[in-house]
Amino acid sequence: MKETVLRFLQAVGRGEIPRTTYEVVGLLFVWIGLASFVYTSSTDPRGVARRAGAGYAAGLDVHLRSMFLPPRGAYFAWLQLIGAIALLAVYGFVKNDALLAATVAALIVPPVVIRQMAIRRRRNLDNQVHGFTLALANALKTTASIGDALWVTLDVTAKPLKEELETALKQVRIGSTLEEALLAMSERAQSTSLDVVVSALLIGRQTGGDLPRILEGTANSLRELKRLEELTDKVTMGARQSLLIAASITAILATLLPRVVPGFFDPLRDTVKGQLVVAQCVVMYLSALYLGYRFTRMDI
Repeated sequence: MKETVLRFLQAVGRGEIPRTTYEVVGLLFVWIGLASFVYTSSTDPRGVARRAGAGYAAGLDVHLRSMFLPPRGAYFAWLQLIGAIALLAVYGFVKNDALLAATVAALIVPPVVIRQMAIRRRRNLDNQVHGFTLALANALKTTASIGDALWVTLDVTAKPLKEELETALKQVRIGSTLEEALLAMSERAQSTSLDVVVSALLIGRQTGGDLPRILEGTANSLRELKRLEELTDKVTMGARQSLLIAASITAILATLLPRVVPGFFDPLRDTVKGQLVVAQCVVMYLSALYLGYRFTRMDI
């Protein structure tokens, strides 16, 4: 071992080691130092990396808990970090742009996927609220107890709303009041339609109104609101597609015209007035994209 190290040092002194060997050794030291820094920062409770990682993992846990999944945000965060460092380390030896794309994907895709799963679950829950409200109104016609009516409704309710109802009824079983359990369910589900139903149920219970009739009216209103939302979504989707097509055509023309007609943009590129016109056009183009994006993102 000593002889091998000695021959290596002698070869370095004579300049016989290839340049790539120096690069490999340098990259190894860089990545070892980076890994050591990340590990040290992550194990220090007051370190910046530890606090940033804890906040990121907590954000993932919020979405996972909302879907009744195990809160393993820290586990996913560590996997992302290790995967990104490993891909960057490989990129140091193999210059392939696909590795950089994979690194970006490893950092961006998991939180986006988890967030989209939570949004999709909330959307499915919204679609179930109308049927649940009618079922609850029919159950209240046979029993005066809201708790018993919820148990009856639970049998004909599918997931994900069934999971929320089961959690609320379990909270009532272990000592929470019905109002507290329903309010906690409403806050946990983050569903506007469910908020309306819970509000109507609690207000009708406190004022002593005809709960079945109140819930039937609420269900009809939710059905009409859902129909209006679907119509608005169709119109908005059409406007969004038109915006995308117009933006793409403008970008394609700006890219292809100089190749099809050489020198077409020379007056705009070589003169001060032309550069000012280009700057104004770019600002207006970006402003139009931003305003179009904001308009197509509006909710009723």
